[in-house]
Amino acid sequence: MNIVAIYNLEKDKETLSDPLAAVLNVSSYDALMRLRVPGNGPVTVAVFAQTEQADELAEKLRSAGLAALVLTDADIQAAAVQWVVKRFVLVPRELQVETDKGDTFAVSLQNVELMLCGMRITRTTDTEIVKERSVSPGRALLSGGLMITKTTKTTREIITDERERFINVYAGKKPSIVFRENTLDYTSLGPVRKPSRSENFTYLVAELRRCCTSATFDNRLMNRAAQAALLGPLLDPEANLGVSTALLAKALRKAV
Repeated sequence: MNIVAIYNLEKDKETLSDPLAAVLNVSSYDALMRLRVPGNGPVTVAVFAQTEQADELAEKLRSAGLAALVLTDADIQAAAVQWVVKRFVLVPRELQVETDKGDTFAVSLQNVELMLCGMRITRTTDTEIVKERSVSPGRALLSGGLMITKTTKTTREIITDERERFINVYAGKKPSIVFRENTLDYTSLGPVRKPSRSENFTYLVAELRRCCTSATFDNRLMNRAAQAALLGPLLDPEANLGVSTALLAKALRKAV
């Protein structure tokens, strides 16, 4: 999968609809609908199997005056390599981390350039067999009144959504450092530790923002509608959270 997206959209986005429509060979109305996204993008305009096709379209968009980028399949695979945090310690100028695999390292907080806060939704589907007894006049008649009820079995699906906040921290060319609300060990917070995971995660995000004042912070991934706007009508946000995260990270880092 190779994604072409436009970003750094102007406040008056309507002025971009005609050049975008000309490049994509769609109506001005369709182009305008794609431009109506929160902020200044990015927004996906095309998906290709081949990188060459994506690069060709991106060049056409740039020639038409639009800021365009290509999120390649290699970019997506590279973004999937992450350091998932199990334990952490925040000191004045440093973030000390132990990953879920037991690796330890430290990152200078002044090197943190981007933080993305979002919501991951994990959907599970289970089946349940429901038994119901009901009065059956036919059975009562045939059995001489000995059997007046019958049991029916119905199979139904139960869909459960589990929501979990996360924050990705980016520093240089290293893999992103990922804090996930439900799997973190918050004991290092010591006396400021809160009663619930939700409160502890909220506190952690606030502390990271306070300590990394020069870093760009974006929380569009908290909202499903914003995730869908990033990916456009071509990709499902639930199935492509990693893609929308990688796309947003690349666009924001290029915009700096």
